[in-house]
Amino acid sequence: MPRPAPLQPDLFATAAATPEEPPAAPAPAPLDELRALLAQLRDARELPWPTLPAAMQQEYRVLHLGRLAGEEGARLAAAILDETERLFAATDSPADAPVNRPRHGS
Repeated sequence: MPRPAPLQPDLFATAAATPEEPPAAPAPAPLDELRALLAQLRDARELPWPTLPAAMQQEYRVLHLGRLAGEEGARLAAAILDETERLFAATDSPADAPVNRPRHGS
């Protein structure tokens, strides 16, 4: 029976007949990744992520890596979240900007 499309691979071919993909590079260990991110954030003057959703995604990722890495990972994740809060505060209210507070009774 002919194949419906000439380029469609054979579904029942043995594994040797399919082209091999190069092996994927191993992912960095969670502790190494957390340490690198903490060093990057400590040196930063502003958030390295362009949007709030991107920052939130990184926070979730940090929490996940912290859980994977055990007790030391949890400490590193907490330090990363502290640095993130510092950078959020620096972004929200620059030191040279005047503080505009609403006046009551005006």
